[in-house]
Amino acid sequence: MKIAVLIRRFITTGGAERYAVEVSRRLAKVHEVHVFAQQWDHQPQGMTLHPVPLLFVKPHFLNQWWFSWRTSRMARGFDVVYTHERVTHFDVMSLHAGAFVGGLWASERGEGKRPFRTWLKVLTQPRIWAYWLLEKLHCKPAQGRYWIADSNMVKAEFQRYYPMPEDRFFIAPSGVDQPVPNAAQTRIEWRRKLGVKDGQAVALFVGSEFRRKGLGSLIEAMGLLADHAPRLVIVGGQDRTAYEARARELQVSGNLTWVGRVNNVNDYYALADIFVLPTLSDPSPLAPLEAMAHGCAAIVSCGRYTGAAELAGNGEAILLQNPKDPSEVASAIQRLLDPPTRQTYADKGRALARQLSWDRTAEVVMQALERSCRERLAPQTLV
Repeated sequence: MKIAVLIRRFITTGGAERYAVEVSRRLAKVHEVHVFAQQWDHQPQGMTLHPVPLLFVKPHFLNQWWFSWRTSRMARGFDVVYTHERVTHFDVMSLHAGAFVGGLWASERGEGKRPFRTWLKVLTQPRIWAYWLLEKLHCKPAQGRYWIADSNMVKAEFQRYYPMPEDRFFIAPSGVDQPVPNAAQTRIEWRRKLGVKDGQAVALFVGSEFRRKGLGSLIEAMGLLADHAPRLVIVGGQDRTAYEARARELQVSGNLTWVGRVNNVNDYYALADIFVLPTLSDPSPLAPLEAMAHGCAAIVSCGRYTGAAELAGNGEAILLQNPKDPSEVASAIQRLLDPPTRQTYADKGRALARQLSWDRTAEVVMQALERSCRERLAPQTLV
């Protein structure tokens, strides 16, 4: 097949971007792949790169619509158009996040509040209308059109708001890279760099949106653990002033290490013993699975809040029923401070991560692309 892949940023970091790169690499082994992108951090091997002009840096919604319009004209004559972006002209779309309208009406997943200020935004902000209209168009069923969701949570949210048939969906979670052979040496070196004492447990938080990812409840939990708290390493970039102030109030600042954004988060997975993500809304986070691959015992929110819980439902991680409750977060960390318990979760998590390969993800994507192509070559009535 001759496949057009649409992704604004063809880079090896980030969730949707990394997904696009890894899957495209595997598709290119057996098919002719053309990538349409505005930014890239490498020259793809075995693929043809088609630059899409970046006319609008801000506002973002204008660039989203421009990318959609421009690629609808550039990506013609292909057997299948596969997109990771919200566009109007495509055959198969990967959905890496929840519905825009779902986030608009609910500040947290599962809450259906519609406050006056939200209605005011809807009525007065062109950005809202632009994203909402684009979503309504790309969620409209059509002959040969399929969607690939990173998790059942993503799929369920879209089906809640739009008439998207069950048989039009595929589920393809992200793959997980396995640790490099020298991970043990990396662990020793990086624990030394951060001044971690021998035998001291290290907990790791990875996320750039501190509020949504639940950093507030994690710091409160550190305060509850007090002298029994592990060393907490926080990876991610955002204004941390309020969180640092609260840590000082709780007298746990000495146990916190802020490292900001990093180029290679694997170094921090390697040094950690426990991974904690009390997220309030995260349809398909990759970080918990990457941490498990490195042998971290994981604590994540339950299925109401994150799609990662769908994969870790057989005891591979401790699932938080209420990630906003610091006492529950503290209790989970306390359990994993026991070495045998921590090892049990680490072993189960590592076994789960081994099953989640990028090859497996690409196989599901390939099934969707082939089905779309066959259906459009032999049209039949869409039910």
